[in-house]
Amino acid sequence: MRTAQTLLLLLLSTTASAQQPGGSPTTITGCLMSMNGAFALTTANGDRYILKGIHDRLFSYNGAQVQVTGTPKATKKGVAKHEFQVTDIKKIADVCQ
Repeated sequence: MRTAQTLLLLLLSTTASAQQPGGSPTTITGCLMSMNGAFALTTANGDRYILKGIHDRLFSYNGAQVQVTGTPKATKKGVAKHEFQVTDIKKIADVCQ
C-alpha cells in the first residue's frame, strides 16, 4: 500500500511539472503503449503524450508502467496534443495499472 501511495504522490508532482514547456528536464509517469510505430504515454489523470526519441528503447517497454525523463516539445499552433522528447526511461511495473 505504501508503494502505491508513493507512486501516486510521484505521479501527481511529476505530471504537474510536465505541463510546463521549457528546456529543463521533466519526469512523467504513466502507461506506455505503441501503435503503428508511434509511442504514447497516458498518465493516471488522462493526459496523453506522444513520445519522441530513443525509439529502440521505448519499444521494449510497450504495455508497461514507466517513468520517462525528457522535455516537453512545442507543438504546432492549434494542435491539441502533447509531445515529449524522451532522454531516459525506467520501468515502474511490468503491466499498466
